[in-house]
Amino acid sequence: MIWALVLAAGASTRMGEPKALLRGRDGGSFVQNIADAARAGGCGGVLVVVGPPHGDAIRRALPPGASAAVNARPERGMLSSVQVGVAALPATATAALVWPVDVPLVEAATVRAILAAAPGKIIVPVHNKRGGHPLRIPRRLFGAVAALDPEVGLRALLTQHAAEVERLGVADRHVLVDVDTREDYIRSYR
Repeated sequence: MIWALVLAAGASTRMGEPKALLRGRDGGSFVQNIADAARAGGCGGVLVVVGPPHGDAIRRALPPGASAAVNARPERGMLSSVQVGVAALPATATAALVWPVDVPLVEAATVRAILAAAPGKIIVPVHNKRGGHPLRIPRRLFGAVAALDPEVGLRALLTQHAAEVERLGVADRHVLVDVDTREDYIRSYR
């Protein structure tokens, strides 16, 4: 069973409010939209990594059936949240779909394609020759993720295991839509 690992532990300093709780076009929060797309796309579970200062508010607003893990020190970078999340996944998780909360518009059909791609590979969705999110990381590489230096980031995994990376072309431009600032938010939701 593949789990969506939603990274929502950042302080959202550029946005000024927690991105996980921002509302999309349909009125649902970013975290709700991601959970819905993940489930509709075939993910067996959703784990949201939260941290200070917004962790409690995000946890209270989690969609039904989603669980949370706490990154007590998210200032160490996004990889630290990936590491906390991977460690918190159940033993039944065969892979993690690493999904930053600021990439909230990915379609369920894209999730299905990522989940259906070559088993055992790291899957990177690509649109217009650019890699995006969410990434699929197989369980056998969870130990390698845990051993990475948070200063280096998740790209190091892709470099170290380059022969095991499949770049999957997708029509969904939303794999590249990263909402970091108020301007990004307004532009993404026109």
